[in-house]
Amino acid sequence: MWGDVVAATPDHRPDGGGERVTVDLDDWPLSLDPYHVVDFNQALVLDAVTDPLVREKPHAARPGPRTGPAALDSLESDYAGRIWRLRPAPEQTWHDGSPVRPAELAAGVRRAWGPTGFTLPDTFDVPGTKVRRDADGEFVELTSSIPLPYLPELLTFPGAAPVREMGADGWMASGPYRPMRADRRRGRIELVRTPSRRTRAHPGAAERLVFQVYGDRADAVSAYDAGELDVCFSTGLEPSMFAALAGRADATVRPLALAGRLWVRPGVDSVLNGPEGRAEFSAGWDREAIATALSGTVLPLRSYRGLWPGADPNDESAEAGREPSGLRAPRGSRAELTLTYADFPPNGHVSRALAHDIERRFGHRIRLRPLDFPAFAAALAAVDYELLHCISPAPFPHPASLLIPLHSATPGARALGLRDPAVDAALERALRAPEGAGDIEAWREAEEVVLRRAPVVPLFQATGVTLCRDGPPPPDVVSSGLVGLERLDPARSLSPAAPGDRPFRKPSHAHWPSGQRPHQHSIPTARRAATP
Repeated sequence: MWGDVVAATPDHRPDGGGERVTVDLDDWPLSLDPYHVVDFNQALVLDAVTDPLVREKPHAARPGPRTGPAALDSLESDYAGRIWRLRPAPEQTWHDGSPVRPAELAAGVRRAWGPTGFTLPDTFDVPGTKVRRDADGEFVELTSSIPLPYLPELLTFPGAAPVREMGADGWMASGPYRPMRADRRRGRIELVRTPSRRTRAHPGAAERLVFQVYGDRADAVSAYDAGELDVCFSTGLEPSMFAALAGRADATVRPLALAGRLWVRPGVDSVLNGPEGRAEFSAGWDREAIATALSGTVLPLRSYRGLWPGADPNDESAEAGREPSGLRAPRGSRAELTLTYADFPPNGHVSRALAHDIERRFGHRIRLRPLDFPAFAAALAAVDYELLHCISPAPFPHPASLLIPLHSATPGARALGLRDPAVDAALERALRAPEGAGDIEAWREAEEVVLRRAPVVPLFQATGVTLCRDGPPPPDVVSSGLVGLERLDPARSLSPAAPGDRPFRKPSHAHWPSGQRPHQHSIPTARRAATP
């Protein structure tokens, strides 16, 4: 379905009429496989083709739900958070008009636990799914041996969106657009509007949606100013360009749920390889100064809780503000470490500042190792690094996505040789915490243990600029950086509320075991995988 060139379908020629919206990509997606979501460009295209089970709410804040319904009509749980019921939304259809069945929703739910989603430690069983029926019709029942209070956030992951396998013909989805043409040589992907719940809610949606690759951000902005682009997403920016774009009247500036972090590979001969060295680095590194110098392209991040929607930006970890003690590499220790990073702005600026700081304070010489994004992604997959400045996506708006990979029973931790009983115990307590205020506190406690003991230090949160004709309403740009592109009327008028904006219908309680009235959850999203 998505090769280097995908021909138009006979009933939708690529040069046909109809209004269109053109959106830029900063590179051709690393993959267009809905089963393996790896970067933002891919997620942006798939968000228009698929209909995620749930969507991240714009500007979500606590207290209150952080997600809303999309391909689901309701998502209910028992009080323990171990049994969930997922009901398909009415009139949810595939691109050929056939209805999306509960069994096909279940397949998406199972994919959410895959390698690019949320990987549980091997010591935990993956939740199971079954299709059941009650007086309200068929639904998917998910059962788990541990509470899953974060399931709504997990299901915002685009890899969990329903897709139907079509054998040799690829796959079919249920979103507002379907593929018409993909030509890698021209850097162009074209979609055509198709009947769906989302397009019926937005009758003014463009007939065609075009994604055009502009590898240079200046070229993308020039094309936008020339009227060749309707929407321009920019996160990999030089500080001067970021400052210029962020000040424009048609710009929406949002912090994105990404974390730049410094990782020291366990076993290397470095004072940064232990809790004392990491605390020393964290205490002495002036995040605010470098963030100011980079004109807002990155935001200081002392702990991962800063990525939570509605988090207090002044909430700092226990190590914040501690005076550095002058810890230095001992004589005879390894004198050089490698700092690997994806080679696009502002990573070079950040990496040079990191290298200078580590050399000055700890006596390590730093070899900078810039890689293009495909090579960087391959290095990450192979765990090929010593000291790494990594831009890590949170595939759904919950800190567990950044913390769980540090559990020793996960593939990544095993590849690194990381095994810390205190980290494992803290993460297992959080995973077993029941739904409610207790689970939030358990994850915060786990985060504190990770920051003290695991070989990773949070550095920055990314900031993105979206340019859009007449400007998208700020609530339409979620922390993942995505905009519901079907909302963009070529006539430049705002469309009515989407299905994801409505509240859930009131769930039926009649068929739950006695004393287990279900919780009702307002419960679409994706991620720019290695930006800025």
